Amino acid sequence: MPAPDLFIHKGPRVFTMPPAVSFLDSLATTLMAELAKPETPFALSDAIILLPTKRAARALGQAFLDASGGAATLLPRIRTIGDIDPDDAGLAELGETIDATPVIDPLARRLVLAKLIRARDLQADWSSDPVAALNAADALAELLDSAAMTSSGDKPFDWGALEGLVVEKDLAQHWEQSTTFLKIITDLWPRYLDEVGLVDPGVRQRRGIESLIANWRISPPKGAVILAGSTGSMPVTRALMACVSRLDQGCVVLPGLDLWMGADAWESARGDVQHPQRAMAQALEAIGISRDEVKLWPSAHESDQLRQRRTVLNEALTPQEATADWPSRIEAIKAENVAKAFVGMSLVEAATEEEEANVIALELRQTLERKGETAALVTPDSAIARRVAAKLRRWNISIDVSAGRPLGETPVGAFVRLVAAWAIDPADPVTLTALLGHPMTSLGQNRHQVRLLAGGLEISLLRGARKDKTFDQLIVRAQNLEADQWRAMSGQAPSDVTALLVKLHAHLAEAGDLSGTLDVSGKAIVALCEALATTQEVSGADVLWRGEAGEMGAHFFTGLINHGGAFAPLGAEHLPRVLDCLMAGRVVRPRGTHPRLAILGPLEARLLRFDKIVLAGLDEGVWPKPPPPDPFLSRTMRDSLGLPSHDSRIGLSAHDFAQLASAPHVVMTRAGRRNDSPAVPSRWLWRLKTLARGALGAEAATTSLTSADNWRDRLRYFEPNRTFDTQKAIPHPRPPRDARPTLLYATHVETWIRDPYRTYVERILRLRALNPLGGLPGVSERGTAIHAAVETISTWFEKRPTDPRSTLRIVLEKELKNAGYQDLALQTQMVRLEPTIEWLATTEIDRLNAGWRPFVEQEGELVLETPVGQVIIKAKADRVDVSGTQVEILDFKTGQPASAQQVKVLLAAQLPVTALIAARGGFKVTGGGLMPTDLRHIQVGGREVKPVGGVAKDTSVEALVEAIEETLIKLSVKYDDPDFPYLSKPRAQFIKATSYEDMTDRLARRGEWADVEAGE
Repeated sequence: MPAPDLFIHKGPRVFTMPPAVSFLDSLATTLMAELAKPETPFALSDAIILLPTKRAARALGQAFLDASGGAATLLPRIRTIGDIDPDDAGLAELGETIDATPVIDPLARRLVLAKLIRARDLQADWSSDPVAALNAADALAELLDSAAMTSSGDKPFDWGALEGLVVEKDLAQHWEQSTTFLKIITDLWPRYLDEVGLVDPGVRQRRGIESLIANWRISPPKGAVILAGSTGSMPVTRALMACVSRLDQGCVVLPGLDLWMGADAWESARGDVQHPQRAMAQALEAIGISRDEVKLWPSAHESDQLRQRRTVLNEALTPQEATADWPSRIEAIKAENVAKAFVGMSLVEAATEEEEANVIALELRQTLERKGETAALVTPDSAIARRVAAKLRRWNISIDVSAGRPLGETPVGAFVRLVAAWAIDPADPVTLTALLGHPMTSLGQNRHQVRLLAGGLEISLLRGARKDKTFDQLIVRAQNLEADQWRAMSGQAPSDVTALLVKLHAHLAEAGDLSGTLDVSGKAIVALCEALATTQEVSGADVLWRGEAGEMGAHFFTGLINHGGAFAPLGAEHLPRVLDCLMAGRVVRPRGTHPRLAILGPLEARLLRFDKIVLAGLDEGVWPKPPPPDPFLSRTMRDSLGLPSHDSRIGLSAHDFAQLASAPHVVMTRAGRRNDSPAVPSRWLWRLKTLARGALGAEAATTSLTSADNWRDRLRYFEPNRTFDTQKAIPHPRPPRDARPTLLYATHVETWIRDPYRTYVERILRLRALNPLGGLPGVSERGTAIHAAVETISTWFEKRPTDPRSTLRIVLEKELKNAGYQDLALQTQMVRLEPTIEWLATTEIDRLNAGWRPFVEQEGELVLETPVGQVIIKAKADRVDVSGTQVEILDFKTGQPASAQQVKVLLAAQLPVTALIAARGGFKVTGGGLMPTDLRHIQVGGREVKPVGGVAKDTSVEALVEAIEETLIKLSVKYDDPDFPYLSKPRAQFIKATSYEDMTDRLARRGEWADVEAGE
């Protein structure tokens, strides 16, 4: 069979395609022309093509179909270099020459390494945190893979030089500790692999490629072999390149090798690990040819404009050491050619990440408006990718991010994490509420009913400070809550909610004891998840382990069950974090793709072609990303050992940027601020702009690189119109007369005066702020406990306690426990309340001896006649003390009480309203209408108790009573008018900030209109 023209000249045969050329289309076109000839009908199907990624392999198959013009074609065998399987008969039967040693499962390797690390840490008295051990295991695994791909043949990587490096290089002491620590992989790990008869994945991959090379040298394939698209960043890949380039019908096709770079710049690139051409320079050296011997791929034709683009990009990425003659080289390129290079290339420098994502989403959306056009967002930052995908959904454009989602962020992963956290602490209100609210929690019942019961449980028992240490205590508290309390708080029947808790408890008991020391096999958690996810119709396994995320979850837990025993036992409290860490490495990738849009990483997009490419995240730290920290080896140590430098990743990233930026239509984007901090433009973008300014001048360079159309105007068109008239934005609710309240408590009157809008929310809309979910008890719970202790004083009138201080301590401790205070927090509160106990015990006994009788939590009522009808006023007084015809009203405050002046001007109206009711005979304990002789606030709970007079010296209780009565009548008349609005805080300067008022502020949207021009 005659050799195709492509392989006529003697090897090694190395070709390249300029970045502007559609790599896969050109590859397919040439191979179809060279191999699919009448005299060689099976040359194409016999060919083997090796590519760097699976996505490129799929795209090349489509490129062959396009090149065939729809004719029936037998495609070549397309493989990826990283997934070469020597057992593949399509790669020339290797038979017994293959190393058949099985590979250790990656999860098993991670767990065993982490176990060795924890043992080493415990021996050295270092951290024993299992998550830290797993993270360190990942770093060790990276070292093992790097060493595996760097060594050759059956000879293992030589770690022997490691011990002498510290002394030889005079490195810091902590590196000496690292070398000691690394005995895990130099001594313990090889010994372990020998015992179990396994090899590392990197070793198996390298041996597979080396076996392929050895076999092809002895018995080369009969058909064509093309290795295309790889830059040759790994030594074993370069060895494969050298082999393929010398086969009778073999060749290597490099992507974007710069054949036009000056000799001095090329020499600098060979020594600069961050240069985009460095990897291919090493590949040519390994193949054994010079750059001058590399030929252009036959069909690799680029337009003049894109040729200029390639020239400018390569010049911008020239090594810093070779830029001394930049002015002369720029002059040689000529300014008009630089300007031509920027045609079709635009730059968007957004203010924020949000603005950047909006611009990108708009660019992708507008691509769909042009028939047949394709576009891709390319970014190494998954956060940008997810943000843009979310923006596109507002136009019903569903596009998957190729990087996928971590398993832990999928519904299945989130459910497993919740179940693990709940199993360790089942009474935690936050976790329990989240678990019952998860759409996969069914407990064998109707999902809608479970949601209703969960809502009732949350409102009735879980809101507020946490009160239960164990799940049994929660069930007991649910059983003790009376039916009318259940219905008043949540509208649910208590027996149904209690039954739900009992069922949860039963499932937890079936899972076994999860409070002690556990392994990480996950068996108990999986069983518990399946039990909780079971519906009336479908088993929990069928609910959980279906779909892409479910299949990944099933695969993950199967591996965990098989290999979890390899990890040392750990405390139950670590299990949720360990599962989070293990799942973080598992990614659920989408199966479907959008027909015309894509969101890709740079490696995935390397050989693909689109009509428009958006390069996003061109900021330092994003693109390029800084080299990852190596916790075990310094750069000097890696170089001395012969391990690949982490800095080489920047060079590969630069190559990807140069390839992608050579597309006909490119939009580059960056943000001025990222993560609420100023961002610095990418070094490549900075060099590109510097070159443009040098060639064109500052103004022309800015014009050439800026998007031709005004992207901010286009963006503003799609943003909601948020301009509004400030005065019109202020709420003026005017409910009908019959909806306006005619029954108010004393606290409501105070709100009515200070913030009418809150009265509207609370009394007319009947909305109330929910207490926080779980957590530590706060001032509200503490105040309730202190008031409960004060209430006990009323029992002292009949029988004086022999030890009033002990009596108060017992009551306070009990109430504080009921409020959720435990252990150290309880002891701290009891110490803080000692002054209050002392003051109450002394003062109250003295008042009792003086003839005062205390009545606590007294309810009073007054029907107030007004010109517009009756208004009912109620009050609940903390204390009404009576001595003969004398009446004192006491209000105990655990916070800062209102000042006498605020009481006088009725901004603090609670005591005056209570006095009005007492004066008009509204309290039964006063025996009729008695004007109070004194109104007092008493500040308790602090370092000292402060009885505060509620009446100023220049007024009297009688005057306050008259003033509040007149005010109530005026307010009743004013708000009886259906056109009179309930305004939001008309006297804002007198309002105290509370969580409830913050909620009413959000309802009133005060942030949009208040404080305009330094005023309300």
